Amino acid sequence: MADTIFTRALAEAVAIHDSTQALAYALRVPEGTLLRWIAGRAQMPIAAFHHVIRMLVEHERRLGPQPEPAVHLHPVAMRISIGDLLAECLQCQGEDFVSADAPARMTSVLSCASCRSTIVHADLLAALATQSAKRGHTARAPARLRAVAALPVFARARKNA
Repeated sequence: MADTIFTRALAEAVAIHDSTQALAYALRVPEGTLLRWIAGRAQMPIAAFHHVIRMLVEHERRLGPQPEPAVHLHPVAMRISIGDLLAECLQCQGEDFVSADAPARMTSVLSCASCRSTIVHADLLAALATQSAKRGHTARAPARLRAVAALPVFARARKNA
């Protein structure tokens, strides 16, 4: 199984639903499709990933606050990525985030290690997945279309005229 934010989120969602069949039903996809996503053999659609993130957030909210660990460790900076695409702070484009929770939960508030602005972990994952999907869509397009997409808007208009 591939180890990505997609497969980790799916593994958590399967644990919550107690079976892949129940999760497939909740996502309204065939179980075989879900199993390919879990194994990393097929790309999970961004809408399905957002649905899984919402499920995980709702589950964590139902559980309520978790007890704090007996030993308070110093927060460790972490980087969140999909392939070579790193999550960035919206304020300063910093790539390192810290969380008081270890491990970070979907509802954990992450702080940018550089400017200390905050974002909810689930929101950061959803934004990164959306950015990855947009980037992946352009990368899979035929070379001619990638070249047109790379042109500035005014250049595209002149080319199509």
